[in-house]
Amino acid sequence: MSTFAVFGMTRDFALAEARKKTPTTRIELVKGVRVTVDLTPDEWEAAVQKRADEVMAGARTVQLCKPFDAPQFARDFIALCRNRGGCRDLTIKARAPEKDGHGQIRKTKKGAPMLSWQDYKYDAA
Repeated sequence: MSTFAVFGMTRDFALAEARKKTPTTRIELVKGVRVTVDLTPDEWEAAVQKRADEVMAGARTVQLCKPFDAPQFARDFIALCRNRGGCRDLTIKARAPEKDGHGQIRKTKKGAPMLSWQDYKYDAA
């Protein structure tokens, strides 16, 4: 069962998200009437870069890879991301039972423990 994954943000992911969410048009007022104007490719690319910069400056993190079987593979993935550059907040999380405020494991209606991504503590040795 794969239970370890890397969470964080990379410049590549931020650019991909910005390309999906940046519109290719803008609305302008011409003599009090709203008119839709297409952006030139250079204007759109500048808007994409600006949005990607905003994503990188934010605090949001996402799952960057498919789950791994062991934490050392996740550490190797983090090393590759850091060598490539343009990343922040890279952490390893493990799929583990969720606990409530009293230390009890939360259960589903069927009695199985609820699983969620929890921070994984590992030795850096």
